[in-house]
Amino acid sequence: MKKLIMAASACALLVAANPGFSQAVQEGKAAKKEMKAEKKVAKAEEYKMEAKTHKGLEVKGISDPKTRMAKADRKMEKAEKKVLKGEAKELKAVAKEKSKQAAGVN
Repeated sequence: MKKLIMAASACALLVAANPGFSQAVQEGKAAKKEMKAEKKVAKAEEYKMEAKTHKGLEVKGISDPKTRMAKADRKMEKAEKKVLKGEAKELKAVAKEKSKQAAGVN
């Protein structure tokens, strides 16, 4: 289902950004980064639930809840970085389009 939505949004981006193909590419990259961030957030939430309920893979010496929560926090930090990278890609696309318009390249 997610792939179908992603494909539809990519097509919509290409149609909407017909004058600037590079902008559509940047927006596609931003969407990809956001999808990766969503996956990382989901995984972090899963790790947190496993730490709270003491479920999941039990490994002697590293399965205590404190370590599991730290792992979940690291995943969440990586997800936040992915979101920021996605936003940066979107801003880059907008800036590129503005500079093209200012130069009269269209």
